[in-house]
Amino acid sequence: MRVQASTARLVGRLDGVVWDESLDHNGSRIRLMQEYLRRSALWARALGCTDHWPFFDIASFVDPSARVDEQTAPAVRRRMGAGGARPLDAVIVRYILDFSVLESWPDGLPDPFEPLLQVYERGGPFDREAGRVYIGSAVGILEGTWEKYIARPPLGELGPAALDALDEAWSARRERARLAGPQPGGD
Repeated sequence: MRVQASTARLVGRLDGVVWDESLDHNGSRIRLMQEYLRRSALWARALGCTDHWPFFDIASFVDPSARVDEQTAPAVRRRMGAGGARPLDAVIVRYILDFSVLESWPDGLPDPFEPLLQVYERGGPFDREAGRVYIGSAVGILEGTWEKYIARPPLGELGPAALDALDEAWSARRERARLAGPQPGGD
């Protein structure tokens, strides 16, 4: 029953995502994406599948039978599509849904998808292109290697107040850069 409750909570959160991209929380979304990349790297190393990093079906490597029921996934996908979600989002959300049915996972590993779910909740979709993850269409996070991300310190607190503080700091840095104007040698 714990698994069904976990999946039901997840579906409720996904139904609350606005799939039109918002720039209001870019600071936290950038840090949350970096945290997802770190956690995904931890999982990829632990499961011996680093060649699948960064966006992969983690549940299938833990338990190949871990699949959300076939009524839930299409219903969530339909609602996402009606809301404007992109094909990449549908694939990743399926990975998250399948992970929600795992009854257990290796000790010491954090929930890999919580930061990614919050990326969606705090501003909708993201894009991937040429080895970068784009948050807000303009901010590209270099994917790099799983080794780079595994060495990063954890983000820490993922609660609303901590994430709002990241947004405020990011906005303040952007405003200082705007007021400073173009720098010599820059565009």
